Amino acid sequence: MTIKESLIRLKNAFLYKVGVRFPYSKIRVWSLRRLGHEVGKDVYFPADITITQNFVYDRGCLVLGERVAIGPNVTIILASHPNASCNRKVLELKENVVKIRDDVWIGAGSIILNGITIGEGAVVGAGSVVTKDVNPYTIVAGNPAKEIRKIVKQ
Repeated sequence: MTIKESLIRLKNAFLYKVGVRFPYSKIRVWSLRRLGHEVGKDVYFPADITITQNFVYDRGCLVLGERVAIGPNVTIILASHPNASCNRKVLELKENVVKIRDDVWIGAGSIILNGITIGEGAVVGAGSVVTKDVNPYTIVAGNPAKEIRKIVKQ
């Protein structure tokens, strides 16, 4: 790793560690934007969220719409791969983008895998593991998360 890469890694690790754990939500949102993620207006991030990402290459991208509410202890996986393992040559790597559209509510303790899109107005039940895209205005729950019912938009 070059000195430039080391400095980028250090800066990004600092922004993540300090910014995402800061006790004020607006600073957490500012930190995510500085890391290159797209964050809409009126998004709430808890201080104990975990976003797995690399700090130099294959970083992944988090795209959040407006009025997204994320519960405590949520894990969003942006980057996950077998590193230097020989499996990297034979396994298909997923896209490192997670898209969470407007007005989504993610319950406490949920896990969102990379490459997932959660549609507008959807609700992810507490403790769910989202392994597939979630349709708009749908409630999903479980491990793996499955559709529970549709939300009637008023």
